[in-house]
Amino acid sequence: MKTKRLLDVVKTSDLIIPSILLLNYKDLNISEKELIFLSLLMNVEGDIVFDPVYFSQRLGFDVNEIMEMISNLSTKNYVEIVVKKEDKKMKEYISIDSFYEKLLLSTVEQDEVNIENSTIYNTIEEEFGRTLSPIEYETISGWLNAKIDEGLIKEALKEAVLNGVNNLKYIDKILYEWTKKGYKKASDVKKRPKKEPEEIELFSYDWLDENDE
Repeated sequence: MKTKRLLDVVKTSDLIIPSILLLNYKDLNISEKELIFLSLLMNVEGDIVFDPVYFSQRLGFDVNEIMEMISNLSTKNYVEIVVKKEDKKMKEYISIDSFYEKLLLSTVEQDEVNIENSTIYNTIEEEFGRTLSPIEYETISGWLNAKIDEGLIKEALKEAVLNGVNNLKYIDKILYEWTKKGYKKASDVKKRPKKEPEEIELFSYDWLDENDE
């Protein structure tokens, strides 16, 4: 399907495509048609009734296209047809629980790749003039998992070096204080009011634990 058709469907309906799906659908081997169909299913509140005619009317695809997509997505273990008994009658529903799990897993794996490919480890090692210890690597990974901007980390590193300190705990404390003040990027730090340097009390903050809460 052409991208133009994707845009036409979105423009002519109240369909909302979740950003997490839009960013990851290619990695999940999902076509643009399947992207639209899954977006429709994700927009449904409560149980999703298996109704190909309704899906066809909402999206402008013919029923055969809908059935083909359901078959393909079922083969990929993204959707499942579930039969429930209601009022002594059997009724079919579509479950996308497995798709949510795979989408979440894809996002987590991508975050791990981004962390592994980060250059901040090398930057800190160059400034310290030595190899980082496993505990120091874990600390830096904690910052990245907590979504702390690498530019902010580099700014904290710069401040530590200017103060003659090549200690990761010192940088950890600086980042903790900055995040409390709402600093998210290096530019936020540079805009702060000029004043005497703050006295930094060393302690170890568990960014990984905070991120899990």
